[in-house]
Amino acid sequence: MEIQKLNWAGIKLTTQNKTILIDAVEDFSYYKPVLGEAANELIVFSDNVQADYIIFTHMHLDHFDKSVIEKCLKKDGKLIVYSALEPLVREHVEHVEIVVLNLNETFTENNITFKPVYAMDGIGDMQSSWIVEDGSTKIFHGGDTIWHNQFWKLGKENEDINYAFLPVNGVVVNFEIVGLEYSPVAASLNIKEAFSAARLLHAQKLVPIHYGLFSHEQCYIPQQFDDKDLQQYSAETKQEYHILNDGEVLI
Repeated sequence: MEIQKLNWAGIKLTTQNKTILIDAVEDFSYYKPVLGEAANELIVFSDNVQADYIIFTHMHLDHFDKSVIEKCLKKDGKLIVYSALEPLVREHVEHVEIVVLNLNETFTENNITFKPVYAMDGIGDMQSSWIVEDGSTKIFHGGDTIWHNQFWKLGKENEDINYAFLPVNGVVVNFEIVGLEYSPVAASLNIKEAFSAARLLHAQKLVPIHYGLFSHEQCYIPQQFDDKDLQQYSAETKQEYHILNDGEVLI
């Protein structure tokens, strides 16, 4: 399996001569009033990527990009959707084959298995994490989940996870602009929680996602960390990690 880090939480998997996009987003402009400007130049991938499968953890527009589905999904490609999100997806997407899965239900095709599993969204919307495996590599993608009490169970029920892609920015959001009351509690895993979650998942390596690109002094305030913090939490949890920069490929 070849894994490329895309923007923010997005990754591209290439295996069995098939391409899979997870939380692949190119256009963040709609959320600019609350996320702010991107700190780095965004990766443009939709002109040269044709995906056989597209999955996403939830419908927030920094994880779900309708234009990517329209441009990147092959004519015979499949959109694989967690069942709780199906009604919302069908409001936005037409003329696409959709495979609908309940939590912990699997879909296997071309020797690739997809499975949505439990997640908890930071502001109460519906969300799942995803497990994708190809017989030699198994990845866990956590979208922007917050800490929850199912990591123990997920680790027991899903053995041999090689890479856990988990959010690490521990962001505090102030979305009063869209009618949500302010809370100082983080709306995604922070770096310490991500290391702990990866450890409970028994993942060989944590790959941090969902950090560094966006910050807004009033609406979107991420927790800051550096290499020392990564090394410290890795040592404390005995959990290895791998930093994958946007655009970088892991084989």
